Amino acid sequence: MSLETRILLIDDSAERVVFLNRILNECGYEYVTSCAPTDIILDHVSKFNPEVILIDVFSPSRDTLEQLTTIRDANPRPVVLLSQDDNMQTIEAAFKCGVTAYVSRDVTRSQAKPIIDTAMITFASFQSLKNELDEVREELQQKKIVEKAKGILMSDYDLSEEDAYQRLRKFAMDRKRSMSDVANQIIEIKKLTI
Repeated sequence: MSLETRILLIDDSAERVVFLNRILNECGYEYVTSCAPTDIILDHVSKFNPEVILIDVFSPSRDTLEQLTTIRDANPRPVVLLSQDDNMQTIEAAFKCGVTAYVSRDVTRSQAKPIIDTAMITFASFQSLKNELDEVREELQQKKIVEKAKGILMSDYDLSEEDAYQRLRKFAMDRKRSMSDVANQIIEIKKLTI
């Protein structure tokens, strides 16, 4: 991982910010900016565009977790949460909100880089799987649309499934459009005639 990684450090203790900043700088991370957990974190993410968010709180508040959910949905990135709270419900809630690594102890200089690297690798793997899943879902949705349009053609024109498919395919090719676009059009036209 590049040590030019931009890190957003979120902490409500100025003393801890100085301490963690020093550890990160000693590890070679030069691009660190900080804010308080009470700030609107998404604004800092948009402005600074960090590769990693590092949060150090005694226990993550509901507001912090809600902000992490917003970041997860709007602008996902690896999140390392340092907390003294080792309650399993808190840890589960944090992961559901987009936390990539949860560390329930103080971090030493020797642990900082491996924790950040692991969070980035885990995040990248998760994003890759999520993208694959999204593609599969999209494919399934497109297939459902095509199947529905085939059903309409079979019913309205007394066609076999193969004939309906071939007609749909030819219609799409003639118009240089995808089969799902044409299928959507057929479905919409059918809705108007009902």
